[in-house]
Amino acid sequence: MLHSSTMQTDPLSDVLDLVDARCILSGILVAGGNWARRFKRSEAIKFLAVVKGQCWMSCGESPTLAKRFKTGDVIITNSAPGVILATEPEMLVSAECTPLDRDGEGQLRAGEGEDFMMIGGLLQVDEQRSGFLRESLPPVVHISEQSDEASKLCWLLTELAAEMQRDRAGSATASSQLAKLLFIEALRLHIESTDTERAGWLSALDDRHITLALKAIHLEPSHPWTLKELAKLSGMSRTSFAVRFREVVGIPPLTYVLNWRMRLAEKELSETDRSVAEIADFVGYGSESAFSNAFRRSTGRSPGIFRKEAIKLYAKRRHKVEHQNIEVD
Repeated sequence: MLHSSTMQTDPLSDVLDLVDARCILSGILVAGGNWARRFKRSEAIKFLAVVKGQCWMSCGESPTLAKRFKTGDVIITNSAPGVILATEPEMLVSAECTPLDRDGEGQLRAGEGEDFMMIGGLLQVDEQRSGFLRESLPPVVHISEQSDEASKLCWLLTELAAEMQRDRAGSATASSQLAKLLFIEALRLHIESTDTERAGWLSALDDRHITLALKAIHLEPSHPWTLKELAKLSGMSRTSFAVRFREVVGIPPLTYVLNWRMRLAEKELSETDRSVAEIADFVGYGSESAFSNAFRRSTGRSPGIFRKEAIKLYAKRRHKVEHQNIEVD
């Protein structure tokens, strides 16, 4: 029997925890006068946020698709073509990505003056388990300061900029946490403004009926979910629920249950020393062999081999993070 806390689970937080999401700030860009800047294509999930001023922005090569990028706006890119910024639309085509100078405070500089200020960062995620987020996040999300409910986003951006420019105890940690809050708030605004006809996990979070089912699945992944039970929780008939779930999420309900269980199992295998039998029970399998077979079908590897590979991969990632020099572009 499901308990009342089903309504208290939060699928977005669950997924951000699943992928070990961390915001890494890459710096501040200060610009003035006439300037243009091309940011390299990146496979990472990145964000750019304007603290003050405005410019023109395009993603890719076509300046005809340029939009104004102004104070309070945030762009999130997901394996997107390079973003181009310039003071005038005609300057977008000739923008370069040559290294920028840094001033005495470590801020990147473009042009002359201080008319424009922007913060850059990236969301570091575990790529193995990032499908739930990446596959439903468009290549480019542009949250405008003029969007409804954007006041909190503006406040976070102002606080983040101030914290990054202070030299106080704990500034690095405070800035990182504010950046993550900024990213989450931008995602919320994206979810609330998303066209419901576009399938994707993020879109489902703005659908009241489907979200009830997602919350239940996330709260009790080991429960032997049936289509009938999930439809009842959502207040819909089985047929209507199955059709609606697939339209919104992009996959059938029980496929989602399986996928969520497998991603949880990957996290447990990667980050804990729990036995395979314990993990099997945690994600709803009556025996270790049944779980191992399902896991192999899903990932192409046995739980044991996956765990060994995950340990090696984790060590490589830690070494890379400790030695990489991340810049605003």
